[in-house]
Amino acid sequence: MKTAKKHRPLIPLDRCHLYRIGSPKVLAKRIGWKLDTLEDLSMNAKYRVFRLKRSGRQVEEPPPPLQSLHRQIHGYLSRIETPNYLHSNRKGRSYISNAKPHVGALAMIKIDVKKFFPSVEQHKVMHFFRDDLKCAADVAGLLAALLCKDGKLPTGSSSSPIISYYAYKAMFDDIQSFAAKNHLVMTCYVDDITLSGANATLRQLHEVRKIIMRHGLRAHKAKWFMGLGAKPVTGVMVTKNGIELPHSRWKAIKADLKAIKQCANREEKLEIYPKLVSRLYEASQIDPGCRKLADIHHRLWKEALAGDVQLAA
Repeated sequence: MKTAKKHRPLIPLDRCHLYRIGSPKVLAKRIGWKLDTLEDLSMNAKYRVFRLKRSGRQVEEPPPPLQSLHRQIHGYLSRIETPNYLHSNRKGRSYISNAKPHVGALAMIKIDVKKFFPSVEQHKVMHFFRDDLKCAADVAGLLAALLCKDGKLPTGSSSSPIISYYAYKAMFDDIQSFAAKNHLVMTCYVDDITLSGANATLRQLHEVRKIIMRHGLRAHKAKWFMGLGAKPVTGVMVTKNGIELPHSRWKAIKADLKAIKQCANREEKLEIYPKLVSRLYEASQIDPGCRKLADIHHRLWKEALAGDVQLAA
């Protein structure tokens, strides 16, 4: 019988594995890397740079050894206690939990930061490790160099979401203080900030923009919603009674289901099933009714794969 996996409790900042490291040599020993390797990666890492076809967004992906280190750093930082408003980089939280506090809200403000990761400069990352985690200056400098590309956070790194938060934690805390003062509910998922409540007005939206600007960043996609209609929050539709799957995601699922029915051979089905099953299981987190359909198509996918193996044999 399998036992449920226990989540390790969150810890204060001063108990983080990266807290108060006095020298690069101690850093290397503490995280289990050779110092020569760390220094080489900080200066000579070859990133894979490409653009996403649909959005055209540029992605800077660290090479495998450096990405492994980035995941390790993310793991250390994700164990630190964070304010209740944060829903990214926290175990047990997600884009779905980020939307739920706004269920039933009549008025809502949505805003994010323009080109957030590229706007987080290396010196901000260094200051986080030096000033907040109390690392020696040369340790903070080495960590910042390892986590940045060309002086900024790379868009394809597994550590960039959590590093960006800590680099600008003061800004997010200022927005939370503003929200509390105005009796608003605030949540944050990476740089996607949502505030809701009776006092969520255009005036408050402008005030949030000012806070972001005071911290040297630019607001982006600022929107104000009013009324009982469904409102989009981090890929979820928030209604007066709960959360729903957006129409665009239903449309993609229906297109996959239709394509599966029209497939004439196994090879075509095997191309579609991974997308369909993934979409259905993800949708089931919002609409539990999708779970049964996901299980059915997962079984059909496995049967198609088994048939493929038999043919190969």
